[in-house]
Amino acid sequence: MSRIAIAVSAALVSLASVSAYAQGIQPPSQNDLDDAIRSGRNYGSTIPTPGSLVPRKSKGTKSIDAKKIVGVVDRTALAEGAVQMQQDDTTVFAERVEYDQVRELMNVKGSVKMLRSADVITGTDLVYKIDESVGALLAPQFFFGKNPARPTQRFEAWAEAARMKFEGDNLERFYDARYTTCKPTALDWRLTVRELALDRNTNIGTGYNAYVQFKGLPILYLPYMTFPLNNERRSGWLPPTIGSSSRSGLQLAVPYYWNIAPNRDATLTPIIFTKRGAQLATEFRFMDRQYLGQIDAEILPNDRKADRDRFLLSLRHYQNLSGAFGGMFGPGWSATVNALKVSDDAYFRDLSTRISSTSQTYLPRDYGVNYASDFGSWSARVLGFQTLQDPDPKIVIGKPYHLAPQITFNSRPSRMRGFEFNTFGEYTDFRHPIETNGRRTILYPSFSRPFLAPYGFFTPKVGYHFTRYAITDNKKTYENSSRSLPIMSLDGGLVFERPYRFGGSSFTQTLEPRLFFLYVPYKDQSKLPQFSTGETDFSFAQIFNENLFVGGDRISDARQLTAAATTRFIENVTGIERLRASLGQRYYFRPQQVVVDSSATLGTSGSTSRSDLLAAITGQLTDHWFLDSGFQYSTARSEFRRSNISARYVGEDARLVNFSYRYTKTSLKQLDISTQWPMGKVAPGLTFLARANHSFQDRRLLEGLIGLEYNQGCWELRLVAHRFATATNQYSNSIQFQLELKGLSKLGVNPFETLRQNISGYRRSEDRVRDLSAP
Repeated sequence: MSRIAIAVSAALVSLASVSAYAQGIQPPSQNDLDDAIRSGRNYGSTIPTPGSLVPRKSKGTKSIDAKKIVGVVDRTALAEGAVQMQQDDTTVFAERVEYDQVRELMNVKGSVKMLRSADVITGTDLVYKIDESVGALLAPQFFFGKNPARPTQRFEAWAEAARMKFEGDNLERFYDARYTTCKPTALDWRLTVRELALDRNTNIGTGYNAYVQFKGLPILYLPYMTFPLNNERRSGWLPPTIGSSSRSGLQLAVPYYWNIAPNRDATLTPIIFTKRGAQLATEFRFMDRQYLGQIDAEILPNDRKADRDRFLLSLRHYQNLSGAFGGMFGPGWSATVNALKVSDDAYFRDLSTRISSTSQTYLPRDYGVNYASDFGSWSARVLGFQTLQDPDPKIVIGKPYHLAPQITFNSRPSRMRGFEFNTFGEYTDFRHPIETNGRRTILYPSFSRPFLAPYGFFTPKVGYHFTRYAITDNKKTYENSSRSLPIMSLDGGLVFERPYRFGGSSFTQTLEPRLFFLYVPYKDQSKLPQFSTGETDFSFAQIFNENLFVGGDRISDARQLTAAATTRFIENVTGIERLRASLGQRYYFRPQQVVVDSSATLGTSGSTSRSDLLAAITGQLTDHWFLDSGFQYSTARSEFRRSNISARYVGEDARLVNFSYRYTKTSLKQLDISTQWPMGKVAPGLTFLARANHSFQDRRLLEGLIGLEYNQGCWELRLVAHRFATATNQYSNSIQFQLELKGLSKLGVNPFETLRQNISGYRRSEDRVRDLSAP
């Protein structure tokens, strides 16, 4: 009896695996690849298939309970009246069961009901020959509940068929099968398969003449399909995606997933652009215990709109070199490659609908070898760029220097009697087609002695910065020269605390003053080249730095004191930092003399004795409101030079509003508002989505989005209209539409990445439903 129960219920449960056509053969996502690179996940892991169940061999004893049981010992048995047969977690209910023990043939006349864990199977006239695993069941109906045996199953499902046949060990066949995750009382969509064969020996299902109906209308037809019955990935066609953009017209993509090996896969995607032609995109992922990586390639021959061939090539690779090349490399050695090339400057503007792609200006070609240990790190790299120009000929984007090569090291051994020693070194060969070329060597040893206590800290530090230049192709009046500068600093702070009550709540208020003294003598650096130097952003993090510049070509002279104070209000009951306020300013004992160019401000705004005043106010003001703001105020000119005010409202039922205002005098004035606002219940329910990023300086919308999500429970509809600036006076407009049939497939263009990038804190309604159902 148990073999029948297990075979029948496991076979019928697998009908839910028809959904694997869309879900089980999906390749690992980009996040999966990134997570694997960071964590070194075992390459043998597979993507789970929702609804799959591996049959288990039963070991329990059989029991039969009925009002009447008659028969011949070891020959036949007849059970009548409320018959209940049970073994392990499987129970069969019927009114009459005939069992031929010689032929191992079970015959159930009339209705039969089967329970196994969270699954319910009903039907009529079950005939099953146990020794040959052959039999039939008429009018089977199935309910698949969420089951601990199927931890990846996310949705309850219902299915039915006209009849099913058992064709041998682990072989079943269904006729006129229908599957849905909608409740029978609201059957909005269903998958119908004329004939469905399940081979559990090979874990492959095969379907013939399948089609999907939505609201009574057929929307997808599949004359033939195969899908996995377990957690293994399978090669096959993925659902097509349909989209639209103003620059390329309608877009149809039909991806094919190729499961090459457990640690290798590829996706080949033919794409049709109505305004441009046919494109082929490929994505190849590979992963092993020693390496991880991805290759992307796109080719669009004879773009009708651009009148040229267009392509993209990308390689990202991480290689663990430990033990490689016959043990030549020991532990800690690795190599990396990050290279990207496109055919022309407008490739991303024309063919991408994501601002993260269209905003790319410098495409890297970065090749490196790295070493890391407890003592320090070492790296060697060759770095070049492809520079994409703006379509406006008046705007010329300068080409950066190529590093061929750059060698750096940073040694930081363990503390010795409280002293910290650190040595930074760099050798770089800078190459440029029209600028001065040369080699730069930097050596910067330093040591410090931190004194730490619960009430504060004090850290004196001394270092010596040495730089040497060797000019190889002098386009200007630079000289072969060197620069040597001592750098000394004193950094200290205190922490005071006191109890504080406000609004009936108790808090701990802190007062944290901090002083940072820095001394660097002045040295004329105007004859030194500027290969890779720029002024740092004037902010709270920067005013405690040793150098106002980054890149190594300029070291700011300093005889200055930075004074800052921070106060925090920490709620005692919850530990939440309700408010943090900070003030800081730098005072110069002599004017700054080293600058990158004549327009550099160094945060002084007309004063040579002190910097602008910095202020910041942040915190979780209430359970729903969050604030993050920063200000730069010129005390010499009595005006705000920069402001950044951000606020977020996180309400009940995932209601979310983001507000941001950014202001920089003479160059920036932007207002950015985004929202995710569910209306009513999560499911069924409607969610309004929007974002507007407007530049008052340019008097135009930089990026805008408006969308709707409707979650019916067993299906979800997403519609997003997106517009953003791709370059000067150019925009990309797109409409992204997706219909998700829960537990089956997603049809259309997935707007999740667009929504995630535009609405900070955005969460899919499916995730919100899962949170509500969690214990």
